[in-house]
Amino acid sequence: MARLHEAARGGDMAGQVEYGVAFHREIVHASGNRVLGAVWESLGIEVWTHLSIRLFRAELHENAADHEPILEAFRRRDPAAGRLLRDHVLGYATV
Repeated sequence: MARLHEAARGGDMAGQVEYGVAFHREIVHASGNRVLGAVWESLGIEVWTHLSIRLFRAELHENAADHEPILEAFRRRDPAAGRLLRDHVLGYATV
């Protein structure tokens, strides 16, 4: 999260992509689901993340802030973390 916010402060789109993908990659890998990991890695997430930030999240601070509730939910071990993550990902599909 710190790096996402740092990239936002610097107007660093490439950093936003790199750290946003790393954020999601950690969640996918933490699931322990190897099939999910393999499928996720095959999707070309970096390209899709770049496009979604450029097209739907022109404000880099907004993109960084969107990840905060998910991280906090995982820290609290909140059962709603999965729903927050799903809504976060699907939110880009419905914009």
